[in-house]
Amino acid sequence: MRALVEDEGVVLWGQVVNLHRALNARLHADIRAASGLDGTEFEFLLRLARFPGPRTHASKVAARMGYTSAGTTKLVARLEEKGLITRTRDPEDGRAFQVAMTDEGERLLRDGLKAHIPQLDADVVQRLTAAQRRQLQTLLGRIDPGEKTL
Repeated sequence: MRALVEDEGVVLWGQVVNLHRALNARLHADIRAASGLDGTEFEFLLRLARFPGPRTHASKVAARMGYTSAGTTKLVARLEEKGLITRTRDPEDGRAFQVAMTDEGERLLRDGLKAHIPQLDADVVQRLTAAQRRQLQTLLGRIDPGEKTL
């Protein structure tokens, strides 16, 4: 059993999970205090803001988050109810919906980012040299088969 729990991959994965858990808790608390957004709402708005153009399919944003169709439907409904996004039928595909961020959604995302960026800087960026940050991005890119950015 000792060899299994001390396996290099298991130990490395444990470090990744612990780092994610610690940073996530701290960062999400700062975002919520500054904007009132929970972590999922913030992440959806951030990823939506990264798409070119004013609208995109909700399913495309959700795919970058690893969300299921049911989870996406609930999240989009909640964001729409809060007035943070608008949802309209795609004129080319009546079965699909496009979403766009409202002014209020942009304001709350901006407020969240103003809290998020300094904390990221303190917790991650300043602890590594520029060369180490580039190396970390390269290494994470080799492991992550998905999107390279939020």
